[in-house]
Amino acid sequence: MKATRVIRRIGKVALPVAGMATALTMAAGIPAQAAPAAPALADDPIPTFDFSDCPTLPAGAEPRSSLCFNAVVTSGQMVLGKFTQNIDKPIRMTFATSYDPATREHTPIFGTLRSEKMLVMPGIFGDPILTAVYAKPEYAGGFQYSNFQVKMNMKIRLTNPFIGGSCMIGNDSVPIKLDLITGTTSPPPPNTPITGKPPVIIGTDGPVVIRSVGHVDNSFSVPGARGCALDFGLVNEIVNLQAGVPSAAGKNSMVFNEYVGYRTYASLPA
Repeated sequence: MKATRVIRRIGKVALPVAGMATALTMAAGIPAQAAPAAPALADDPIPTFDFSDCPTLPAGAEPRSSLCFNAVVTSGQMVLGKFTQNIDKPIRMTFATSYDPATREHTPIFGTLRSEKMLVMPGIFGDPILTAVYAKPEYAGGFQYSNFQVKMNMKIRLTNPFIGGSCMIGNDSVPIKLDLITGTTSPPPPNTPITGKPPVIIGTDGPVVIRSVGHVDNSFSVPGARGCALDFGLVNEIVNLQAGVPSAAGKNSMVFNEYVGYRTYASLPA
């Protein structure tokens, strides 16, 4: 069967289907790696904090007791099936806790998650453009916060010229569900427990309080990839095969080294 005669067009790139499969296999092929036995909780340089994404407080909230948080992941690692990504670009998340003086309750409100794409694998044969694969974490809903413990849903956008820009591991309907804690995890096997780092105040910058914290989770499952090469079934299958997804709980992990700056709404710049 002469599969190389069948042409699949993706954007401006025309590639034989068999050739595309080979290129994607080489580009996305990442050998299986075990989740880290313990998180590498690093003392990274303190980042700058940006409170421009603070969400609007609901009516009746007390600005002097409501807080806006800007959490910056400065390093760490994501292990999703066979797909291992060292975090070398900051991931910034802004959220709030709104205080209602009538009920005396603090309610978490999500703001934004901002991240840059990170290189998963450099190009083969010295080509960093056509065959490099990049990953970009994105928010997928489900935000909960209590005393520096965070539950949230995430999806990972994979990009390169062959798989396009809509290839996702997880999505809003079937996300990666994270339960990020600062204590010790209780994962299913083969993963073993890992321990985060409780928040510690390391300084202030005017009204901004700065804490160092290490979040971990290695108990979550990872869904398969969808939307690759305009949701072309063969390409989805190749990405899933090479990335090792779907991946059951006990085979994945997240380790986030973070700094968190926070200030009251009453002290936010006008």
